[in-house]
Amino acid sequence: YSYYQSETKKQKEIAVIIPDVLNSFFARILEGISRQAQILKLPLQLYLTNDDKSKEAQAIDNLISNGIKGVILVRSARGEKDTLTSITKLNRYKIPFVLLDRDVEHSNSSGIFLANADAVYDAINLLIENGFKNIKIITGPQSNLNANQRLEGYKKAMSKHGFVVNESNIYRSDFSAKNSMDVTAKMLEDEIPEAIFSCANRMTTGCMKAISQKGLILGKDIKLFSFNKLDASLINNFNFSYIEHPVEYMGERGVTILQSKFVGTRGIIREILDYKIHYKVD
Repeated sequence: YSYYQSETKKQKEIAVIIPDVLNSFFARILEGISRQAQILKLPLQLYLTNDDKSKEAQAIDNLISNGIKGVILVRSARGEKDTLTSITKLNRYKIPFVLLDRDVEHSNSSGIFLANADAVYDAINLLIENGFKNIKIITGPQSNLNANQRLEGYKKAMSKHGFVVNESNIYRSDFSAKNSMDVTAKMLEDEIPEAIFSCANRMTTGCMKAISQKGLILGKDIKLFSFNKLDASLINNFNFSYIEHPVEYMGERGVTILQSKFVGTRGIIREILDYKIHYKVD
């Protein structure tokens, strides 16, 4: 979605390019962006890409040709090379931008990101310290930087405690609930682990459905640990542990950093967010 106004008005606007707002994670980012943009009196344009790298590239080209003031970008999950091309264009046209959540390797761009590897490392450490040994992980595609960083945290924690990291304990999904449900169902056919670590919120909901369909009870038959906090109803009604990230703050801070660039702050500003682990004792 986008809207265009007069040239004077348009050059005061910032654009937000984000995969969707149906995913509560992205909705919370957008909530933070909207709140801070309102405080700073920065009008917004919103582009939804549906995680399509070609839609993202088209949005960037449109924004450059229409003289946008600045860009906040949550890039498409699989389009890292395409995003690198787009941010090279933004730099060429001297349009300030901030990346949120999904980094681009070798780009050295300003952005705010989750502590992907460290958060998973701490979560797996906690599981092992509480007696869990057979821990499987569901992560994203091999082409996804966040997924690989989270997997690295899992491997590091398992190795630290002397466990051989078995590839048969690593399952790949596409971040969707449906695919994650299918992947979890396959996992449970192979073997029912003591614990499962799910690397994204939609993955967790798919995982929960597969566990339920198998007739297993969360917290009793199997331990589930989510990388993301889920909706309050799920947290209150189901026994699973999760990592809480200040997602709304990520959006707020992204706008603040962009504003600082408008008033002349130079250099790259990169931040890794802190996190809190909520561990439910069974």
